[in-house]
Amino acid sequence: MSKFSKGKKRKDPAISTAALPDIVFMLLFFFMVTTKPKKDSSFVILKEPQAFETAELEKNDKSILYWIGKPKNPALGDTYRVWVDDALVESQGQITTYLYELKQIPEYSEVWYSEVINLFKVDGKAPMGLVRDVQEELRDPSVEALRVQYSVKEKK
Repeated sequence: MSKFSKGKKRKDPAISTAALPDIVFMLLFFFMVTTKPKKDSSFVILKEPQAFETAELEKNDKSILYWIGKPKNPALGDTYRVWVDDALVESQGQITTYLYELKQIPEYSEVWYSEVINLFKVDGKAPMGLVRDVQEELRDPSVEALRVQYSVKEKK
């Protein structure tokens, strides 16, 4: 007969982590390739007007976005509203105050007249009076944000 020894304990073999960086990078590349950026972050329902001739903006990080349209959130009503850089404009003069504070930041003040663009995304059926009111606030002498461009769809 054979003897069985119960006194010796065997160690479990160590788990190799040599392949772990490869797995992490494969996952990273997978998510980088398959993820789509958020396409529309607007707060309004937009049907942009069409144009025969368009031009693309150069890559510019110093643009101020204006959204003019009916809110997607029904709690805000169904009248046309204005958003500036993801903030709802509640009263006249609020845009001028926001732009004045933005102009005081050194990063913006250095390029205010050369690179800062006011980009309007306006619903095709929005009242022109509302757009005109926003443009009047841009003309304020304390702000002078006179570079304005409109976002449109190219007519095919």
